Amino acid sequence: MYKILFLIVSIVISSELPKGLTNWELDNMHIIDEMRFRTDPPPGPVRAIAEYEPMQGVLIRYPFGISTTLIRAMAEDVTVYCLVSTWSENSAYNSMNNAGVNMDNVEFILGSTDSYWTRDYGPWWVIDGDGNYSIVDFTYNRPRYNDNQAPFKVSEHLDIPYYSADFVSTGGNYMTDGFGSAASAHIAYTENNECNTNDDDSIPLDPCPYVDNIMDDYYGINTFHVVADPNDEYIDHIDCWAKFLSPQKLLVRSVQASHSQYDEIEEIVDYFESTTTSSGEPWEIYRVYTPNDQPYTNSLILNNKVFVPIMNSSWDDDALSVYEAAMPNHEILPFTGSWMSTDALHCRIKGIPDLSLYSYAQGDVNTDGIINILDIVLSVNFVLGEEVPSSIQNGLADMNSDGELNVLDVILLVNQVIGE
Repeated sequence: MYKILFLIVSIVISSELPKGLTNWELDNMHIIDEMRFRTDPPPGPVRAIAEYEPMQGVLIRYPFGISTTLIRAMAEDVTVYCLVSTWSENSAYNSMNNAGVNMDNVEFILGSTDSYWTRDYGPWWVIDGDGNYSIVDFTYNRPRYNDNQAPFKVSEHLDIPYYSADFVSTGGNYMTDGFGSAASAHIAYTENNECNTNDDDSIPLDPCPYVDNIMDDYYGINTFHVVADPNDEYIDHIDCWAKFLSPQKLLVRSVQASHSQYDEIEEIVDYFESTTTSSGEPWEIYRVYTPNDQPYTNSLILNNKVFVPIMNSSWDDDALSVYEAAMPNHEILPFTGSWMSTDALHCRIKGIPDLSLYSYAQGDVNTDGIINILDIVLSVNFVLGEEVPSSIQNGLADMNSDGELNVLDVILLVNQVIGE
């Protein structure tokens, strides 16, 4: 019954949903709880995959929420996986083909969607204790059946394991460092009744054992930073004001002292300055100035490129300079679009990790299935320039996932081999 009802609703409300919720959705929020279900967790230990790790593709939907110019740029290097209804596949193909997109790097995943926010309803990725690359799903925090089904459709298309954790969430409000830490705004707790809290002011919020246990069991997250959203907007997504750039680097928006959100944003910065990274080091915090609430933190890291939303503003160049300083080994690419302060590039694209890479364990640099002294020797040779790593070897040797191979990666690998 609900499938039929959602199909009718998705047609009626069209592909362009409003900034918030439709009146029908506001009246039917109870359906979110009815969509929830739980599978057993993946075999442990589980490691969540960070955005800045190697990616083989991106997930978008048709009708597009981004320009074909941006799609063409991404398809130069990775596969564009496009969710599309059966009756729209030809239109999607023609739109991209006519725009000069490399169609050899496009795959269609058949299935209806309700909106273009693939970041919010798309799959979360993990490596399980058996070394399998898997999707661990959640219940989307909108009563949109088609969107909520997208992760399962992706798992079928890629033929990878699918798990589901029984909690409500959204991808724009989740970022992980890939080493057991994650961060979210307060709705990670307040939208789950089991937390029994309406707290949207604390930095950080008091722990919610129900959600925290799910994050640990299903995603391998043992440090979960849940804080009040400083933007205090309707959406309350962390990607509207912050971003993990690497396991050591954090980007946070800044505003002028007269801005209504100044104190709350600075309190967030103070909080992260009082915490440490997963490796126990202080965060390197970068600030990007957003005086008119520009969505500069809502960027997409895609391998050695960073796609940054710009607004044709006088502050665009300064924002791009911040990325260049923080990520010197990446190409920083600006893109315009129908961006808003709470809805931009990152919201409409979801990365798909490199499946070939994750068939090997991190540190298995020579891909022989064993992590030992031979991997250390090979990593040293890469750092010294004696040998050139393949793309897979580069990812496996980059132990701290910062995009660089250096002595820090060798030290981490040595510690792994000797069991420290």
